[in-house]
Amino acid sequence: MRYRALLMRAAIALLAVASLSRVSAADSASTALTPVPSEHASPPTLLLKNLNGDRQSLADFSGKVLLVNFWATWCPPCVKELPLMQALRRQLADEPFEVIAVNVGEGPVDVRNFLNRLDAGLDYPILLDENMVTAKRWKVRALPTTYIIDPKGRARYLAMGERDFGAPDVVALLRSLALPDS
Repeated sequence: MRYRALLMRAAIALLAVASLSRVSAADSASTALTPVPSEHASPPTLLLKNLNGDRQSLADFSGKVLLVNFWATWCPPCVKELPLMQALRRQLADEPFEVIAVNVGEGPVDVRNFLNRLDAGLDYPILLDENMVTAKRWKVRALPTTYIIDPKGRARYLAMGERDFGAPDVVALLRSLALPDS
């Protein structure tokens, strides 16, 4: 089992490096988000356990703009995004917005130990995709990968690789998605 987990980590790491090698250093924390075509707007199922062992799904966050971020503890750009997403969550605390961080391929003990060492005061949901089934359904090809889901549950934007989600244009986009006619 441990060997399989190491192989999965290595495969994801190679995909991440291959994907990110196409992005120049200047774009590594860009704000560009890719629109999701309307025919792919219905996101796959997401039903995962959180760090307390409780199951959570997208339906638990109905009516909110969701930033669904796929990440791993061994991924430096992922780790860099975690506290930035917390800052964004605080900035949008009075608005219908939530961050969901889906850890890919790691168990609850490893993730909890990592988060305790990180000491970033994360208070958004951390979900566990230990066997990477959800990441495959969501077509995660590199880490970090982030989907923006509108309040009606439609995938609207995608970001593969590190992004500055606190940038003014991204915050404005997130706020616009919460408007009734978005």
